[in-house]
Amino acid sequence: MPARVRVRGEGEERALRGSAIVYNKWVKTLTNVRLGELVEVEDSRGSPIACGLWEEGTPVAIRILYQGPCIHGTAEEALYDALENALAARERLGILKEYDSYRLVNSDGDMISGLIVDVYRDVAVIQSSSPAIDANLGVIVGFLVKEAGVEHVYEKSTQRSRADIGLEPRRRWLRGGKSEVVIEEGAARFYVNVVEGQKTGFFLDQRPNRLELERYVSEGDRVLDVFSYTGAFGIHAAISGAREVVFVEEDQKAAALLVRNLKLNGVKKYRVINKSVWEVGGEVENDSFDIVVVDPPAFIQKGDEESLRRGLKAYRRAYLWAAERASSDSIIYLSSCSYFMNRELFVRTVNEVLSLKGWMYRIMGSLRGAGPDHVVRGEEYLDYLKGAFVKLDKKLKR
Repeated sequence: MPARVRVRGEGEERALRGSAIVYNKWVKTLTNVRLGELVEVEDSRGSPIACGLWEEGTPVAIRILYQGPCIHGTAEEALYDALENALAARERLGILKEYDSYRLVNSDGDMISGLIVDVYRDVAVIQSSSPAIDANLGVIVGFLVKEAGVEHVYEKSTQRSRADIGLEPRRRWLRGGKSEVVIEEGAARFYVNVVEGQKTGFFLDQRPNRLELERYVSEGDRVLDVFSYTGAFGIHAAISGAREVVFVEEDQKAAALLVRNLKLNGVKKYRVINKSVWEVGGEVENDSFDIVVVDPPAFIQKGDEESLRRGLKAYRRAYLWAAERASSDSIIYLSSCSYFMNRELFVRTVNEVLSLKGWMYRIMGSLRGAGPDHVVRGEEYLDYLKGAFVKLDKKLKR
């Protein structure tokens, strides 16, 4: 039988509403329990309301896996079922039929708080920001091998959320050792290096927006892909008929993999500028492009006033730099992956920048976000990605 933990006040209310986390400050009483074990959460009257994993050493006390009384006897059984449900959701949405890479677990969105799992064919990358998850990594690896067709599992727990709660960063192979794999995305193919690449190796969240970009490419377009990483946006444009793509990427390893991806996709007409966008200068100063993509890193890392000020300045500068290189009648894709830049602020920033240039423009449709494998359950931090396709009008003749 799982140990019982009684919660109070806001903790009780949140657990009843489906929250994935109970903090230590809301725990009223508990029996003997060890890190990573299954516990049954009780309300102030002693009635069971949720079931989850016990945590120690962080502000979090319980990582809730599901609501209602515990129907499992062990953490291993409960976590395995939670992983099965996450996989079943992707299968039901057809993601596994359409793609060979996907996000299998999206933390609180899948009610497995503290865990991210991305799958790239037979390689999986795990990110843990929870001691309770750390204690159950064996269960997760076993599931990936048995149920998800994975043969190699790399732990890359280096994210900020882990450091914020005092956990040491970790990089290690939990099974196998295949660091590089080729994945398919529509008609494009990409090398993914899970060890050296950013995040888990590839930005799966932007996949639907890269595929949408293909619809807007006309034969003979010139394309500028800024903060291009390993070239995914620009390569999708190239295989869709673009005449030339110019990539701007500061990181040397990413730029080297970008060139390999270009060769992998048979792209011949391109330029790779291995510099910071702020240092490019005259190399594209007098150029104009039919499509411009700006997919920067999260310039706003914290929610304090100074971080917001500096981050917004960087976003405005990047977006303005792109707008200055767009031609009449062009399409610009602008994005932000900062949680601290909410949708309203993102749209306002885009409007301010384009208005400064005197463009007549329109944002095409609603804002774009991550694909359906990046599931959310109302948690704002999981709905971090904002993107907008902007159509610039032809300049009026005077």
